[in-house]
Amino acid sequence: MAEQAKKTILVVDDDPIVRRIVARGLSKNASYDVVDVDSAESAIEWLRAQDFRCDLVLTDMKMPGMSGEELIISIENVAPHIPFIVISAYQEERDIVRCLAVGAYDYLLKPIKTEDLCACVQQTLLRHQRGGGTLDGMSVQSSVAGWVELTAPSRFEYVDRFQRFTSLLGTIPISKEKRAELRLALSEMGQNAIEWGNRNDPTKQIHLSYCLFHDRIVFKIVDEGPGFNPHGVADPSSDPLQHVVNRMKSGKRPGGYGIFITRKLMDEVVYSDTGNIVLLTKYLSGPGVTECAQEQETAE
Repeated sequence: MAEQAKKTILVVDDDPIVRRIVARGLSKNASYDVVDVDSAESAIEWLRAQDFRCDLVLTDMKMPGMSGEELIISIENVAPHIPFIVISAYQEERDIVRCLAVGAYDYLLKPIKTEDLCACVQQTLLRHQRGGGTLDGMSVQSSVAGWVELTAPSRFEYVDRFQRFTSLLGTIPISKEKRAELRLALSEMGQNAIEWGNRNDPTKQIHLSYCLFHDRIVFKIVDEGPGFNPHGVADPSSDPLQHVVNRMKSGKRPGGYGIFITRKLMDEVVYSDTGNIVLLTKYLSGPGVTECAQEQETAE
């Protein structure tokens, strides 16, 4: 069996301590060839010398001279095949949204645990490879604070990135457990929009948005499919065996639990009459906020 080629990873950070920790952590994986530089300008120089043969770039957001955001934009113009992960000490919404808009795959907050870093790198490389090496056709809007809308082709990589970025937003006052529930609900409904709404047609788009109010967070997922009757979806938990039999008779794959799971996770799940628009609401009061406040008190 031929030996698998190493993945080349470039680390860009003006802080030598962070740069050394990240490089050392990744170098423990024998399949990675890790290079580190101290500025965006040096990163561009190194990439040009390598004819842009690089599998992944991890970059700090705010650096003297050229910023990480500017680095991503510069490289995207000449080498769109290179994915980026942003490493930052800032959890401000505008920074996170800007990174999503310019094409970053993920956003890691300092200080970074080695296991989290390695898991993120591995997942990004896999997602990027499965996605065909580029994420074209995506647009992000965020004209007011607390509102973000992403429009993209029907590929789950975009849903994954959207829920990852929204889960990072520190302005949402809910516990880690509730954040995990939000991610799962978005994943389930995003998959439904792609698979059942747009029928895995990459020429059709999905629209993912969230809006943060003082007492709730609302997600909207829109597909361009013909729609369906959400009221006609049976509860699969009432008779799981018959549910499987019915789906097999109608030529559908095993499953059908997405809507049921999401209704359990969210406070409100509302479909449009056509069935191709769904609103998911989580209220920011009650146990979720209490748990969050307790976590913050413990941390302080």
